[in-house]
Amino acid sequence: MHGVGHVKKQGGSMWIKRFFGESLYRRLILYFTLLMMIPIITAGSLIYRASDVRISDSALRLAAQVVEKDCESVAQVLNAMQSTANYVTADLEVQSILQETSFWEDTCDGTRIAALNARLQQLSKMHPEIDGIYLCFDNGKIARSRYYNIRQGYEQVRMSTEQYWSIRNHEDIQWMVSEEGSFVVDNMNNPVLGAARLMPLGKNGKSCGIVVVEVRQTYLNKVMRGDLGQRGVKYLQFERQGILLHEAEAGEQVIESAILRLKENAQQEKSKTFILRDRIILSNFLPIAGWRVVGIVFKSELRDESQSVFTIFLFITLLTFFINVVLSRFLADFELQPIRKIQNYIRKVEKGNFGYPLSPDRLDEIGDLAVSTQEMSVRIGELIETLKMEQERMRTAEFKALQAQINPHFLYNSLDSINWLIRRGDGEKASKMISALTTFFRIGLSKGHDVIPLQEELEHIRSYLAIQKIRYESQFEYLIYSSDEIHNCLVPKLMLQPLVENALYHGIKPCERKGMLIIQALLIDGHIEIEVLDNGAGMDGDTLNALREAILHTGQNKTNSYGVVNVNDRIQILAGTEYGLSFTSEQGTGTSVKIILPATQKGD
Repeated sequence: MHGVGHVKKQGGSMWIKRFFGESLYRRLILYFTLLMMIPIITAGSLIYRASDVRISDSALRLAAQVVEKDCESVAQVLNAMQSTANYVTADLEVQSILQETSFWEDTCDGTRIAALNARLQQLSKMHPEIDGIYLCFDNGKIARSRYYNIRQGYEQVRMSTEQYWSIRNHEDIQWMVSEEGSFVVDNMNNPVLGAARLMPLGKNGKSCGIVVVEVRQTYLNKVMRGDLGQRGVKYLQFERQGILLHEAEAGEQVIESAILRLKENAQQEKSKTFILRDRIILSNFLPIAGWRVVGIVFKSELRDESQSVFTIFLFITLLTFFINVVLSRFLADFELQPIRKIQNYIRKVEKGNFGYPLSPDRLDEIGDLAVSTQEMSVRIGELIETLKMEQERMRTAEFKALQAQINPHFLYNSLDSINWLIRRGDGEKASKMISALTTFFRIGLSKGHDVIPLQEELEHIRSYLAIQKIRYESQFEYLIYSSDEIHNCLVPKLMLQPLVENALYHGIKPCERKGMLIIQALLIDGHIEIEVLDNGAGMDGDTLNALREAILHTGQNKTNSYGVVNVNDRIQILAGTEYGLSFTSEQGTGTSVKIILPATQKGD
């Protein structure tokens, strides 16, 4: 599996290299994109990071201000409750009613309770936040500012007997919480916060009951209206309990954890902040009641604005990317246009159009390159023309040198034959040989031409064979045949003589029987095909291969067939490498030499 992963990774790397390595256009788009996107992404990331820290810090400060403001609002409510309780205890009208002896008698007709109720209603209007004021007396009588039904008996009042007497025996305000409704009346189970103290009777301060001032928790929710986010929580903490003042998604475990942490660490510090993994706990101390206003803020909500900034940044980045791709394509096309023009120009030069004009579109480095490219192509064209002329001169010189090698070679053999006839005393044959030799050289000179009509070349070889027939009269016969349609086709002069000479000396002469030499020239598939065929000794395989290698110049010439090699070289110099000689031979049967030439008429 590791090997497979390595192969996949290597294949992906090769694909990327091939994708960008084969196209300058793609690389330019990549470079333009990187040059534009890297600074934008880097700057955007730094800005987002800085803004995220600033926004988070600002949101945290705002949350702390919200908790502090709510703490002030709650303190005002608690002060109103405390001052109301104290005011009731010192109110002269209330004290006047309580000091009447008839009030404490069991036969009291209730007018005194009604008077107290009316007075309590008046006092409750001093602070609209007060939900109810209640006087609970030791004799079981209760006065109230609200018209809710009184709970029957102390066993129905939401405080224990111990709690009642604890309040009755202390002048300090005691704070109470009831999640199930009012402590005194049936207010349909609306949770309340209560402030209670003893009710003194007269100047001597003798206690005769308690004063209870209540505020609904819904009102506390109203005054604590600061927003801590969708999941944020605010509550009042008293000892190990708390009044939840804001509906939120946080579970009880989160609140209990915060209460416990504050109980263990906050003590009576005015404000305290705890930064946890996923949330922050903010608290402010209320000295009047020993309570705390606590806010729980989740870090994810502090970063809501940061997420908005990130979304905007992401949108701008994507938009910039698409704009960059379009601009990069335009810029890449603009930069590559003169380079593509140079490429097209070079393709034309490759086809031999060296004089094709190339005008520079710019004055920059690419423009200089266009000018240099055109100058180079013109110079290359001139050099090629010069090289062609030099090669033509070299081919002509080489052809002359090869032709010069043939003429002395044949002259030597011819003079040797005439010498042999004279020595033998056969003057008539010697005369015929000299006449034939004269015709041979007359045609061979051809007024200096390198190529002659095929008819003249065949006449030339007839003169040669006439000479050889005088020398070897009884050893061979010959036949020359040609198509009339190719008589005027041009061929290299002195082309057949070396081949016929080899056929006579190396093919027919070594045989004891009389030989036959056939020369035929035909037009086949648009080419001239001349065959020199003898029924002489032939060649073995090694000699035939050596001869083939000699004319191809691929091996050492061990056959002493310089004349045949010269003929092949002359044909290829004049006509091209696709033309020349080919050999077939079988030892004891004979040899065939074929010459392939272009059918070029005089004047073509």
